[in-house]
Amino acid sequence: MRFWSNTSSLATEFIGDQTRILAALWIGLPLGVISHAGFLILFWVLDFPVLAFFNIFSFALFSFATWQLYKYNLNWAVYGCILIEVPLHAALATLYLGFNSGFWLLVFISIAFIPLYPMLSRAARGLIGILLVLGIGTVALLAIANGSIYVISSTLSSLFLMMNLIVLALIVTMIIVSYDLAVQRAEDAIKIEYDRAESLLLNVLPARISTRLKSNEEPLADNHDQVSVLFADIAGFTNLSRNLTARDLVSLLNDLFTRFDESVKELGAEKIKTIGDAYMVATGLGGEDDHAEKIVDLAIAMQEGFNNFTKKHDLDLQLRIGIHSGAVVAGVIGKQKFSYDLWGNTVNVASRMESEGIANRIQISAETYALLPQRFAAVSRGEIQIKGHRARECFLLEC
Repeated sequence: MRFWSNTSSLATEFIGDQTRILAALWIGLPLGVISHAGFLILFWVLDFPVLAFFNIFSFALFSFATWQLYKYNLNWAVYGCILIEVPLHAALATLYLGFNSGFWLLVFISIAFIPLYPMLSRAARGLIGILLVLGIGTVALLAIANGSIYVISSTLSSLFLMMNLIVLALIVTMIIVSYDLAVQRAEDAIKIEYDRAESLLLNVLPARISTRLKSNEEPLADNHDQVSVLFADIAGFTNLSRNLTARDLVSLLNDLFTRFDESVKELGAEKIKTIGDAYMVATGLGGEDDHAEKIVDLAIAMQEGFNNFTKKHDLDLQLRIGIHSGAVVAGVIGKQKFSYDLWGNTVNVASRMESEGIANRIQISAETYALLPQRFAAVSRGEIQIKGHRARECFLLEC
């Protein structure tokens, strides 16, 4: 029976248990070829014909299995060597050479290999291990009760015992090392995946919110008395998009928003979301007192980045930016594709600051203007009627 098909791509399929058994077999099978060749010569010289002839079979089987392993053709011969031949060899040698020769110890090589076999369930591995122990125990008791079939000296019996102990120790050490290497690889892979997942999570949520989310805090909601919210929107982009392919459209937005993202990161603001060709950012969510100053610095940086963007792509586009400061509610909603968002009148007014603003200008509310240091200059537009709100005094930043 074949457990995998004989294909050139088979080597890439080994993961987990398969990787461990493959590494162990690459060492164990060649060692089996060498050791059975040595046993064949030794038993032939000592005139133990039954064991010599059995080792002819064993040598051929291990040689064939090693050849199949080299071709990544994992069939019954590759797995049967350790799982079947080794216990049979141990039982036969124990009956013919006696208990004190220590050949019964070789069964523990098979027992040590069993946890590596990928095609066996955990229950099957445990059952086979128990059967091997019971089987070799029965053979050992027979050898103790009846003595050895071949007559060997105590010196030769001791040499066999020492040799079998050394072989068992080497094999078990090899398997322990293979497990240690596999654990190290698994830990490295887990760390890589953890870092990747952490990076993705931090791209969706602020770090402090991510920490609270991982601690299963529900609901994730906060009141913020003073934050500044910015909305930016591209004037003329809808008309431009009608003449663009999907790839070109996404490429342009990605280029622009990447520039915005870099400015957001540099100034320590918090990107909230993008909605079509609109961009939403906030400052002060971490309790900063200079949130209004930061958001205006960001708006200036975004305006500069947008100008460089339009020059690079030779586009006739304009950017409207609106800013308002006040209280918001912030939190995470949803279980699938969750998002961090802001709610409240401040968000609505900031959005209106943008939509009622002037292209290529930064419009701020009176509340935001009152929080700015003197290094910022702005001119009043007077009171403007904002849809859904009372008339508000608005300012255009001079920069």
